[in-house]
Amino acid sequence: MSIIQQQTIQLSDQFDNIREIIQTQDAFSNLSQICSFNENEKSITFRTEKIHPLRIPKNTKPVILLFSNPHPISVQTGIFLSEPHSQAFWKRIFACNYMHPSKELLDSISQWSSDTIETLSANLLNPNYSDKISLFFDCLESLPTNQYVDLKKIFKNKKGKELRKNTLQDPGIEHLYRISKENNITSWVVFSAEAYRNIVREKNIAKYAPKRIRDALDQFQLEKDNELFWQTLNDLRSTFVINDLEITVYLSLIARRKNDKTTDGKRYFTLMLDKIFQDITKDTTLS
Repeated sequence: MSIIQQQTIQLSDQFDNIREIIQTQDAFSNLSQICSFNENEKSITFRTEKIHPLRIPKNTKPVILLFSNPHPISVQTGIFLSEPHSQAFWKRIFACNYMHPSKELLDSISQWSSDTIETLSANLLNPNYSDKISLFFDCLESLPTNQYVDLKKIFKNKKGKELRKNTLQDPGIEHLYRISKENNITSWVVFSAEAYRNIVREKNIAKYAPKRIRDALDQFQLEKDNELFWQTLNDLRSTFVINDLEITVYLSLIARRKNDKTTDGKRYFTLMLDKIFQDITKDTTLS
């Protein structure tokens, strides 16, 4: 299975408007390098990304790490979060207590080089980094942009919003349902509050999430009260049913806060993922 894949969507009567936006606006210069337009079919073809393990190790819990949409530079480079300002994500996630990556993988992501993508891809497609968790990486919407909000600039007005719903949002949820059903996945971890609200269909939850997560983690480090931790963040963990499948979705710390440190030098980003993985696996050893 290739991490980088190709997808085509029909733009119908929005074709001319969307093509002009992508080809002329600076915000979409990266996207324009990985997409093409077919005027006869009124369609756009673009490269996108997802990482689904070729196998799920026995006794591990499969989890989807769900991003809003890909970044065009990471698609060009060949793997999620490979743009320079995002590469530290991989160090943070593999620093979790639930991860036991090989020295080769740790060295590779610590000193990013031309070999890192190949090493990282091999480890993610054939996971051997944890005896409790197996990670799937996917996106809520498959069209790459620099920022999630940029999709609103492409799919403007009523017709544009309807087109986005029919070609990206609804098919995205259907794809995630199918992958979850096929792989017995019941947990999704989201890093964007906007994406989280879209999934659980609640507009007024998860407010001030980054600060609340940091405060709750600070409190947990002092009191070690796991029940209080999740009571404090009760709106950042929701269960919903899609068709016949019950999914628990968690909002983690936004990825751009991945370098924030506690007073004793730990990373909030890593600590929050550990709390989520602990809840998913029902593990009490780290409480």
